[in-house]
Amino acid sequence: MKTIINIVIVFTLFISLCLIPGCSRRPALEEMDDVSAFQYLRTRYDKGDYLEATSGLEFYTLNFSGSSLVDSAQFLLGYAHYELKEYLLAADAFEHLYNRFQRSRFVPDAMYMVGVCYWKMSPKYSLDQDYTYRALDAFQAFIDYHPEYVDRVKDAQDLIELGRNKLAHKEYANGMIYLKMKDYEAAIIYFRSISDLYYDTEWAPRAAYQLAVCMTKQDKREEAESAFRDFISKYPDHLWRSKAESALNGLAVTDEG
Repeated sequence: MKTIINIVIVFTLFISLCLIPGCSRRPALEEMDDVSAFQYLRTRYDKGDYLEATSGLEFYTLNFSGSSLVDSAQFLLGYAHYELKEYLLAADAFEHLYNRFQRSRFVPDAMYMVGVCYWKMSPKYSLDQDYTYRALDAFQAFIDYHPEYVDRVKDAQDLIELGRNKLAHKEYANGMIYLKMKDYEAAIIYFRSISDLYYDTEWAPRAAYQLAVCMTKQDKREEAESAFRDFISKYPDHLWRSKAESALNGLAVTDEG
């Protein structure tokens, strides 16, 4: 009698679990045609079931490679990974799309999203900036190949500006470390790199000023004076103008003495 009761309890529990939303067995994709399978996976994605969508879409792109919808599946796979915050996998999926399906209508968006994915992984300025460089390269490639997408080009340009500013910040921080260590030649290398590579960022004026400071510390008075004058000429409205003018006056007094 106990055995029968236990069987009934287990069966009832099984039925109850199966009735819970989302617990029903996924249909066998291999038994479906390409259109039905894609529609099912699209529905899972639209309902926010990104985990099931990714596994199903990976199966689809491998087993329905001859379908006219395979590029759509590849594109959706990228977005499913993106929604799961799996940005590296998402970038890989989008890159795979435009490398494999070069004539797909999704190529421009995929190229843009590669930049977005790498940008999402870009850390604060003090850490390694490999993903920042990757993001900037991806955005620039998108702009070069698809300038007609005006709105997204503008977004890409804005993110490039932010990325360049972050890279300049890192260079400036490195320069300041060497300045404090009194390794002025090393500091000068970093400050000059900002002037050469990141001249349009907010860190360029500061780097120009600190370059003059380094030369002052090295007793290179003529070069320091020239550097301070260049700073004042290029950035007449900068907050540090008065500091540069004071430094110039100090150099002049020292020279006279």
